Amino acid sequence: MARTATTTASFSLSSANLTSSPTNISASTTLTKAASKLGLTDTSGLGVKTTLSVDQYTLFYADQYTADKSSKVYLRNLSTIASEFFLVSIDDEPLGRLYAGDFSFFPWSATDGVRQVISLTLAATWATADTVTFDGQTITGAAAATTAAWVELLATTKYPNWTAAENGGASDTVVLFTAKDSNNLENFQLGSAEVATGSIVATITGNGTAVVAQVTEGVASANDIKITPSVATSMSLEHILINE
Repeated sequence: MARTATTTASFSLSSANLTSSPTNISASTTLTKAASKLGLTDTSGLGVKTTLSVDQYTLFYADQYTADKSSKVYLRNLSTIASEFFLVSIDDEPLGRLYAGDFSFFPWSATDGVRQVISLTLAATWATADTVTFDGQTITGAAAATTAAWVELLATTKYPNWTAAENGGASDTVVLFTAKDSNNLENFQLGSAEVATGSIVATITGNGTAVVAQVTEGVASANDIKITPSVATSMSLEHILINE
């Protein structure tokens, strides 16, 4: 049976003198999955983002969530200084400013970008003394005395910003690396790994080779949720994402 949850969002707006007659608006809804009566079941959890500069911060990466579903975002500026605000943007498109005490609640499509895919092709003779350095990880051969064993070793290593897998087939010579996010690896350099000109650096004691090639060019997501604080001193933003 599919897991479900019940989450209710409510909104009220009242004013005695905003218009020529009193204004009272009240709305309430139960948050459900796209085209469904089932409640949303996933959440980032209620958190607080504290900023210390006027740089732009990425609050939610679209690649990390299901695209084009019924996601909802809540934000609230916790500042008590009236002039302080967060500029809220979808990628580089401004939505508006949240001044001290202001909150917002809005839908989000979380459309993905295209994640970069690169290949590493091994050939000739690899040995246990060889090393490969990539994404902050240095892998040594240990028991990997053949090219096929090296491919398996590289494919099963955990990397901070990439996932790895064997390309398959009878040759067992290719490792595919896929970026975890579409927009955080713009500086990856291609090159012939055996001469250390790329972001993958191989140190080979024998006559082995390691050639890097781009399989899929990355295209940054244009749907990340970003915030830009108005001051460089400490500011805090309360946030939660409810999604499926």
